[in-house]
Amino acid sequence: MGTFSKAALRPPNPGRPGPFHALRYRNFRLFFIGQLISVAGTWMQVIAQNWLVWQLTQSKAWLGIVTGAGAIPFLSFTLLGGQIADTYPRRSILMITQLLPMLLAFGLAWLDSRFAPIPIQPWMLAVVSALNGLVVAFNMPAQQAFVREMVDNREALGNAIALNSLRFNIARSLGPLLAGLVLVRYGPAPCFLLNGLSFLAVLYSLQQMKLPPHVAPKTRSRIREGFAYIRKTPSTLQIMALVMASSIFIWPISTLFPALAKQFQGGAAHYSALMIANGAGATIAAFTLAAVSSRLGKLKIVYASALLAIAAIVLVALAPMFGLLVASAALMGFATVLFGIGAQIRVQETVPDTLRGRVMALYTMLANGRYSIGGLEIGLLAEYTSSSAAIVLNALISFLVVAAAWIGFSRMARREPVLPEQE
Repeated sequence: MGTFSKAALRPPNPGRPGPFHALRYRNFRLFFIGQLISVAGTWMQVIAQNWLVWQLTQSKAWLGIVTGAGAIPFLSFTLLGGQIADTYPRRSILMITQLLPMLLAFGLAWLDSRFAPIPIQPWMLAVVSALNGLVVAFNMPAQQAFVREMVDNREALGNAIALNSLRFNIARSLGPLLAGLVLVRYGPAPCFLLNGLSFLAVLYSLQQMKLPPHVAPKTRSRIREGFAYIRKTPSTLQIMALVMASSIFIWPISTLFPALAKQFQGGAAHYSALMIANGAGATIAAFTLAAVSSRLGKLKIVYASALLAIAAIVLVALAPMFGLLVASAALMGFATVLFGIGAQIRVQETVPDTLRGRVMALYTMLANGRYSIGGLEIGLLAEYTSSSAAIVLNALISFLVVAAAWIGFSRMARREPVLPEQE
């Protein structure tokens, strides 16, 4: 691994902060490029896996089951993942948790090939999803906390979070685009294979970083300390409630995109178009918002963006023609990223470094683990009602949660000192 130099933690020419300020840091630049390639591959697998499930079953419930299969291991081990992230070197954790999903992707490509002993079954996809959920439980807390190790000041931290979202959403646009091309011509297996190969980029980037030696904590890290911090910080508690509601009732709406495409007599191309539009809206949001990342942690902006996301999914549900559905999917991507960046900046800027892994483990558990539960919920609900009815009901529940959280925050805010740079 690279030899540590303090210069690696500082940009060579600090200059004036701009929308790409954090990319001046060598370690973050390596991380950005490696993750961009890897996450594009992951989205190729997501698209191919959902389409394969639909081909095998023609069942909305199975779409939800495979999406939700990672929920139990993720929710069971994420808090432990946060504790480990506050105890052991985060780069080492990330390298291990990138190697394992690479092997799973190669395994999935083999299962869907002519070399497999039996034809691939939907339960196999659910098992792979569950194993990936277990890996992500240890990867995400370490990855969220690792951002602070790659930049050396609070201003750059906010920009790095916004750029991470930009990177994710560029990959979320690029991945479905590549998946659409490969899926239509060659089928799902090559998408899985390309995802496996994409992990080599992030493994290389992590290996090349120059980081200070790891300093083990003087006292044993305890999971309950993260809970105690959140309980005593009202604004963080409110953000966590909003993130949980969004990850259950808003973000998993894309699980129904194959079924929504079918409503307009569409196939793989229509489904890919929805995912591309959703990712493009998110990318535009992240690119635009990187320039104003220091303002996005304001609580009023977080609440306003949550309401915009709710309005967007209602438009998705009620779109009368495919063109409007594509536009609504793009707005949904824009609004959810605006909310996600603001929420994470708010939490990351206020949490102490000594608790970062455990607090971000809780954040990740709510933001990602509940997504799996939400995918199962929306899939089953749509199976017994309709896609539109299920989405509108989720929007109504989300609105009630946002209203309750705002009222609760207004009452609790007096107990927490106001941060000058945020309020």
